[in-house]
Amino acid sequence: MKKNIIIVLVLSLWFMSAYWLASYYRLAQVAGVAIQKYVDVLDAESTDPQCTLEHCPNSSKSLPGMPEDRALFTSNERFNVEMKYSPTGPATATEFAVKHVTKKDNGMVEAIAYATTTKCYYPGSARPYGSATDLFRITLAPSTIKGEYVVIEDKRLGDTENPVPYARTLYRSKDKGHPSCS
Repeated sequence: MKKNIIIVLVLSLWFMSAYWLASYYRLAQVAGVAIQKYVDVLDAESTDPQCTLEHCPNSSKSLPGMPEDRALFTSNERFNVEMKYSPTGPATATEFAVKHVTKKDNGMVEAIAYATTTKCYYPGSARPYGSATDLFRITLAPSTIKGEYVVIEDKRLGDTENPVPYARTLYRSKDKGHPSCS
């Protein structure tokens, strides 16, 4: 009898932890897809002459499913637009890796991700590209499209703020290669 109870308890714990782990990885996948859409918009903004601080018709706020009350830019997006030294460049390609996701009580999701941004700084030279890798805390809200999320805020973290120093990668973005350099 005791043996049967122990077996039932062990199996119950095993199934509960398998369910929790599967839902954690599912959340990471859903967050990763939303972050990919967001990052693609940021990369396109780097060469969009219509995207200025005052007006940017294709900012991440224009993504499908975005809550209407979201600001025109996220913090990092605003920084990128401010740093554009010409209306059309340099071209950017960003790749990222989601390291941690947390679902909050209010339905929001917080993701910790490394992002590597590659830019074409010196067209025509032997080594035209430069890149930087930064750590971000990304806040996602439930989309108006059922089952999806959208990025509503992101914050670049400093070197001493890494909340997950040795976390495994839960989601890796598509490999974009180098941005155009002409």
